[in-house]
Amino acid sequence: MVAGERTSADCVRYAGISQPRVSVHLSCLADCGYVVARRDGRKLRYSIGDPRVPDLLTLARALAVENAVALDCCTRIPAAVDGSR
Repeated sequence: MVAGERTSADCVRYAGISQPRVSVHLSCLADCGYVVARRDGRKLRYSIGDPRVPDLLTLARALAVENAVALDCCTRIPAAVDGSR
């Protein structure tokens, strides 16, 4: 899911969270330069804006796998209505 361009709808399908939540996150990521947004008609297409992001994602996935039980049991950050954290 890292290479190429994706729409927010693509990200919703991949992440399994709501469209508004994905759009807010993508907007923040674009403001920080982590992703780049390109208008294509009525849609925005997003791509990686910082070449370090793929390495960051690989590290984050590894950390999440190693700490899956603790992350799943976390009660300090409430789950969203759609079940995501």
